[in-house]
Amino acid sequence: MTKITAFAGLSLFISGLMLFYSSCNKTTTSNKPPRVAFVVLPSSGTTSTTFVFDASETVDGFGGDANIRMRWDFENDGTWDTDWQTAKTESHQYSVDGYYTVGLQVEDSYGFFGWASRNLTVGTGGGGSGPGYPTAAFTVTPPEGSIGTDFVFDASGVSDNESPVSDLMVRWDYNGDNLWDTDWNVNKIETHAFTAEGNYNPKMEVKDPEGNTSSATKTIIVNSMLAIEYVSLSGGTFEMGCTGNQGGDCEDDENPSHFVTLSSFNISRYEITNDQFAQFLNSVGAAADGTLNGEKYIHIDSDSCQVKHDGSTFNAVAGTEQRAAIFITWYGANAFCDWAGGRLPTEAEWEYAARGGNQSNGYKYSGGNNINSVGWFSDNSQQENHDVGGKNANELGIYDMSGNVREWCNDWVDYNYYQNSPDTDPPGAAEGIYRVLRGGSFFVQAADCRVADRYWGLPENTFYKYEAGFRIAKN
Repeated sequence: MTKITAFAGLSLFISGLMLFYSSCNKTTTSNKPPRVAFVVLPSSGTTSTTFVFDASETVDGFGGDANIRMRWDFENDGTWDTDWQTAKTESHQYSVDGYYTVGLQVEDSYGFFGWASRNLTVGTGGGGSGPGYPTAAFTVTPPEGSIGTDFVFDASGVSDNESPVSDLMVRWDYNGDNLWDTDWNVNKIETHAFTAEGNYNPKMEVKDPEGNTSSATKTIIVNSMLAIEYVSLSGGTFEMGCTGNQGGDCEDDENPSHFVTLSSFNISRYEITNDQFAQFLNSVGAAADGTLNGEKYIHIDSDSCQVKHDGSTFNAVAGTEQRAAIFITWYGANAFCDWAGGRLPTEAEWEYAARGGNQSNGYKYSGGNNINSVGWFSDNSQQENHDVGGKNANELGIYDMSGNVREWCNDWVDYNYYQNSPDTDPPGAAEGIYRVLRGGSFFVQAADCRVADRYWGLPENTFYKYEAGFRIAKN
């Protein structure tokens, strides 16, 4: 059956399919403590410096900020220097040189408290500013992520009036616990992944050749998303498209088969789950209808969607937490990957991983020639998505690349792309109307779950709503 005639058949069947789904009942959750974050400007100065403390990024546990109040302890001595207030900025001038820790306590309307602290230097108290001192500055990318995210700490912005940047040395305290995690080094860029959720106040200290130091701190948020497990794929060359092991099931858009060489990359062992996607929506502050800044991330309005908003937070419907996420748009998949420090795989990367990379045994499906052992499809799925990892893995230990849910790739669709695809790291078409979907799903026949089979959908996911999910890749 060709994809063109399949569109008509599927559209007639969708309404009947919905009868197999149970309605997603709303759940309730308890209140969450406020998420506290603030910056200090500047991060170091003298006794004549007016330091500004800005807590504009502080929100309550559900993402709002209308009913929170805060108070400040500028010297972390247990004595509050301000009364409770709703204003999110405050200023203070210190009269004595030293190294100070500033504390901020926040209370929401339910009486739940949150706390954060930052460090700063006044005069010669472990660092300074002004003539003779280097200028401390750094960025953290992304500013918010999850457990396992590779945060990039970049101190390329440090400077000194008397020495070139190449002569300046830096060191890092990632946790803000006043314990240095690196030694002094002229390298200005480091990466670090956190193993626990929380608000962190990483600190960077810069030193010039004379031994003068300055420091800067920032606040980052690490969310309690389930850790994403990656499989590392060594680069290699493989035959992509309608290869001999696909039998007589190939379709026109899989031709011609062609050899592709890929660089090494990583891809998630499992498809992203409903629970993980719900946590992402909460973290980025998506609207209750599953949109952010007018862009739809998930078709939450569909009765069979397994992620729901209970009026305060997004949650996976009970019993579906570990199922592969569905009703996901390409925009939602792409935004999740960016938030989690990764990206969507290219179509070529996806097929290389599905075939088993450089350990491939040449199977028709991902992990074997018997679809029942490696994938959920129309004959064994009861017409519904399943928990990730429920079937056998492929040669690389990757699950569900044949069946369960269709998986978004980064590429735009070009029906004839294989005729002129680059030989090395093909990125896909430069533009288009549709985005690539791969892997088949719980709803389709076995032939549509082959490693070479290609599908496509609008980025808004208006057709394959109930089947579309994704997995994440990264360099």
